[in-house]
Amino acid sequence: MTGPQVFPNLVVPLTDIKTQSTVTMDILRLIFPSWTSENVEITSLKGGITNCLLKCVYQAGTTQEKTVLVRAYGRGTGTIIDRNREFCTHIHLHSHGLAPPLYARFKNGLVYGFIPGRSVEYQELSDPLLMKGIARMLAQWHTVLDSSSIRMLMDEQSTTTSKESYAVNDIWQLCEKWINNLPTDTPDQLSRRDVLADELQWVKNEIECKGGPTVIAHCDLLSGNVVVPLDWTSGAKSSGMVPPVTFIDYEYALPSPRAFDLANHFMEWQGFECDISRIPEVGGPIMRLWVREYLEGVKSFSKAVYTNGHSKDSRVSQHKTDTGAAVMEKDIDNTVSEVSAWWGMPGFYWGIWATIQAIISTIDFDYSTYAENRLSEYWDWKKSYLASKNDISVTGSP
Repeated sequence: MTGPQVFPNLVVPLTDIKTQSTVTMDILRLIFPSWTSENVEITSLKGGITNCLLKCVYQAGTTQEKTVLVRAYGRGTGTIIDRNREFCTHIHLHSHGLAPPLYARFKNGLVYGFIPGRSVEYQELSDPLLMKGIARMLAQWHTVLDSSSIRMLMDEQSTTTSKESYAVNDIWQLCEKWINNLPTDTPDQLSRRDVLADELQWVKNEIECKGGPTVIAHCDLLSGNVVVPLDWTSGAKSSGMVPPVTFIDYEYALPSPRAFDLANHFMEWQGFECDISRIPEVGGPIMRLWVREYLEGVKSFSKAVYTNGHSKDSRVSQHKTDTGAAVMEKDIDNTVSEVSAWWGMPGFYWGIWATIQAIISTIDFDYSTYAENRLSEYWDWKKSYLASKNDISVTGSP
């Protein structure tokens, strides 16, 4: 097979596992003709909070064993996620050794390779060894991935996907699209939509040019999307082993100033419980240590990349970075300043997202409370930001 197969009319229903397994098996037979229901085990996994995820194991326990994942999108998620961009980003990532193979795309999902390992817990994100692994991998993402290559892939897919997705090319356009999709059925809903639309313009004018270079950002680097080997445990300081890290789930990846990816990851240290005490202090020693590791990775991975953005060796290991790459304190200062300027953006971004999810999602999760918690982060940041400019009047705050 030379590339992912596309089955635009096949749908994996978001119903019971029996029905899902039957349709999934039909898709698997199209991809792998030798696979049958007798030699494939299909189980449901606990994945993210917006998708159905099935693990499919062929010839389990034999030398022929092969595992793939089948992910079906949650109801209404096309409203907030550009599925064509996700598909093409996955292909591009795999070409750089940064994602598992992508076998097929069907109407409401994907079939792709399984990465052995486990997702980390949010409490582990501050582990010194894991911090290094994540910082290095994010440096590799931000250095070797090329937005123009993803755009070319998207153009090639234009005959089989909706062209509506092409309207979203960066984080600002995505936020605008989300805000336009907010409900306006009541006066309160209309008022909230208008307030957030005004805020988007204000924050864009304030920080757009303060976030550092534009990169292909993951944009959803929470603990569940960070995979490490099964045998690596947080706090394994005796071995001193920096775990090999893989990022999964590329639904939200798109061009963005790098400061958003960094700020968003640090904010994810709080978990869905919103334990803000776990978030590192902006400019504090923990963040500076993380940023130093990241910048060393950027310098090292940049050596393997041509000036036009194409990698000499796209599969260079994140653990072969040149730790001697010189990073000056002023470089760390500048990057921390970028993160500080974008510190409120993750709360704004996920607050809007959760407001939409509260309406469209069937997942048993309190999206409304989560939206309020995340938007509160933004308002708190804005007050601090304006105070730092000697302007204590905060306009637009509810």
